Amino acid sequence: METMYQQPTKKRPLGKYLGVLLILLIGVFVGRYIIPVSGVTAPSFELRVSEDGQRQFVFPTFWEAWDTVHNRYIGTVDDEKLFYGAVAGMINAVGDPYTVFSDPDATRQFQQTLDGQFSGVGIEIGVRGGLVRVIAPLEGSPAQQAGIQAGDIIVAVDGEQITSDTTLDDVVQSIRGPRGEEVVLTVAREGEGETTTEEIPIIRDTIVVESVIFETLPGNVAHVRITNFNGDTTEQFTNVVRQLATNKPAGIVLDVRNNPGGYLQTAVDIAGNFLDSGTLVVTEQGEKETVHESRGNPALKGIPVVVLVNQGSASASEILAGALQDQLGVKIVGQKTFGKGSVQELIPLKDGSSIRVTVAKWFTPSGRSISDEGIEPTVAVEQDGETDEDEQLQAAIEELSP
Repeated sequence: METMYQQPTKKRPLGKYLGVLLILLIGVFVGRYIIPVSGVTAPSFELRVSEDGQRQFVFPTFWEAWDTVHNRYIGTVDDEKLFYGAVAGMINAVGDPYTVFSDPDATRQFQQTLDGQFSGVGIEIGVRGGLVRVIAPLEGSPAQQAGIQAGDIIVAVDGEQITSDTTLDDVVQSIRGPRGEEVVLTVAREGEGETTTEEIPIIRDTIVVESVIFETLPGNVAHVRITNFNGDTTEQFTNVVRQLATNKPAGIVLDVRNNPGGYLQTAVDIAGNFLDSGTLVVTEQGEKETVHESRGNPALKGIPVVVLVNQGSASASEILAGALQDQLGVKIVGQKTFGKGSVQELIPLKDGSSIRVTVAKWFTPSGRSISDEGIEPTVAVEQDGETDEDEQLQAAIEELSP
């Protein structure tokens, strides 16, 4: 899951993109109806300036292709799909896998994910090295029960191969579907010196995300798992904080393994339970540099903490882990994190569609680039998949021992 602004506060980007869209539509009209398509020898697109100084884009090649499909294609052509496909292709051409266009249906599905409930198989995916990889299966999800693992490479969905032209949203759309229906994921899994491929059938279900799970372990150690940074995660974590403040644990294992991220502000809010108000949590470097600081009462300050991470920890998880590591010297146990250190701003469009635009990269308080480096564990521990023992959790508990 991408780190998102909870509520976009800058109005300028929306106006900027709507302005561009307006110019685009004017250009479309001019290019389609004022300039004849047949016999055009002009460039594929062109910026023209009228006598009164108005800028207009014209797209003779676009309309030539549009007419060719309508006139020559043997099947039925859906104009809405052509239109949204053209817009999606334009945004995809930016070359950033996290800058994407979503049509109205995809936008609604994305919002459902952030709200904590949706219908699908329960995995978070991202792009690494040009491949679509599973960041993490959600706890208790159909994907986890079917055997999907963090790090799996998705190579096909229902037999449809994923190519370099397939966007991340395309994959999400093809995986999701009505509850009770089957989807087959073909995954490649990298092992010791070899890569195996397997087809895994999964029955879709309604996915309800419990984002904070708390238990008390022997020795009065609190094991607090955060599975996502959703809209309700701060409230759920606050409820756990009240219990911890009453029980006075000997230590806290903050577990963000297989947590793909979510809202930036949620990560900052949770960090504020450990850090003094006004402490730097993360720096955003985009058009300008913006710092995000903790706020509120650090109710958990002074309690020993260890953070558990793995390759499925991404985005907001990395922000939280990096802040506690840099500011408090907290030990990080597990495996190197995913390295999703960019932030997308959600720009709603008037027809219900949206554009997610990468607007910045995140840096830990010490200046480490999350996107480029991820978070390296202080104590590296691999999980042994052949046993039922949670070696990483055990190692974290040992780090809390005096």
